[in-house]
Parts: sequence; C-alpha cells; structure tokens
Amino acid sequence: MKKIIIVGIMLVSIASFASGDNSESSDARTAINLTAQEKDFVLERMRRMLETLAGIQQAMVEDSPQKADNLVGLLFEYTRENHPDGLHEKMPIGFKQMAKQMNGHWKKLKTESDDKVFIQKEVVAIMSTCNACHRTYKIQ
Repeated sequence: MKKIIIVGIMLVSIASFASGDNSESSDARTAINLTAQEKDFVLERMRRMLETLAGIQQAMVEDSPQKADNLVGLLFEYTRENHPDGLHEKMPIGFKQMAKQMNGHWKKLKTESDDKVFIQKEVVAIMSTCNACHRTYKIQ
C-alpha cells in the first residue's frame, strides 16, 4: 500500500512539473523594486517614449523630420517635471548605463539634424537599447 501511495505522489509531482504548474518563475531578469510613485513614473515614461518613437516614424512618413525635435522636447519636459527624487540612485548600474546611452540618442534627435536617415538610425539605436533593457530588467 505504501508503494502505491509513493508512486501516486511521484506521478502527481511529475504531472505537475510537466504541465508547468510550479511556483518557480523562469523569468531570469533582474527585478527593480520601486515605490508605487516611482513605478508609475517609469511606466508612464516608457509609454511616452514609445509614443514619441511612433510620432517620429509618422513625421518621417509625412516628410516632416523637424517634428522629431518637438516630440523629443515634450518627452524631456515630462521627465524634468515628473522625475521622482532619488529614483536614479535606486537603479542598478547596468540600467543606468543603458539609460545614459539611450539618453544620448534622444539628445541627438533633439539637437543634431533633420536628416531622415540620421533620425532613423537614432530611432533604431533607441529601440535596441529599449529591447536590451526589457530583456535584462523587470520593474516591480
């Protein structure tokens, strides 16, 4: 009888494991723990970055590359006005490095050129940094 119970428990355990029904997460990204206010800011800023990138793409379609400067300016304004004190210090060094790299590309979009190819290259660099960051970190 004991053998039947042990075999039954083993079968249930194997079935549970095989179905993916376990409490361990396979998400190996580094968690960044923030307050509710900090998390709201970070998520809103990411949404605004996506909207800015989409707006820049639309400006390229409309052959109005000068609009990129205005869109990036609005993103900078939002960040200046809403950035929570102490947030930067809470971020892991790798996150800070990616943010610095990405901010350099945003600044180039704001100040350097109305050339459409230049703008597209900067957009691709920003999007690549976004993808790398999302692959590495998760906001909690």
